[in-house]
Amino acid sequence: MKLNLFEDKNNTDEHVDVYYNNMRPFIRQLVDTFNSERPSLSGRPADEDLDDGEEIMLDPKEIYYLDHIDRKLFAYTKDGVFRLMNTLTACEEMLWNYGFVRVSKSNLINIYKIKQLKPDVNMKVYASFDNGERICINRSYKKSFNEYLQKMRRMS
Repeated sequence: MKLNLFEDKNNTDEHVDVYYNNMRPFIRQLVDTFNSERPSLSGRPADEDLDDGEEIMLDPKEIYYLDHIDRKLFAYTKDGVFRLMNTLTACEEMLWNYGFVRVSKSNLINIYKIKQLKPDVNMKVYASFDNGERICINRSYKKSFNEYLQKMRRMS
């Protein structure tokens, strides 16, 4: 992909033209960003009371993974753990185009944050992140995970 930027001090009508032959996830992200439709998730630090805590807008690209525990959804970032008010299914639908894929009944992971994939016994695979955490890719989700990785590689 090629990017051309032109500065014209006399231009009064700024515009962006995007030429593509296939609406890949990366192109969709550009369009969403331009249209200010990039998804953001509202969360509160996990260690604070939901009624008293400060609400923070989380950028999906900063999230390593989402974890659903005891009917509560948490987002794990470099800066900490945040409680989300969304459902895991809603997040899956909202974030599939941004590199998030379901790897178990209770986890979505951001493929762009994976540092290493390591096979383990019983055909399990673990995704390791640069923050040192690991998430197991459940055997029943392994095929769809691999298909998603291949799709995203072709499209980026």
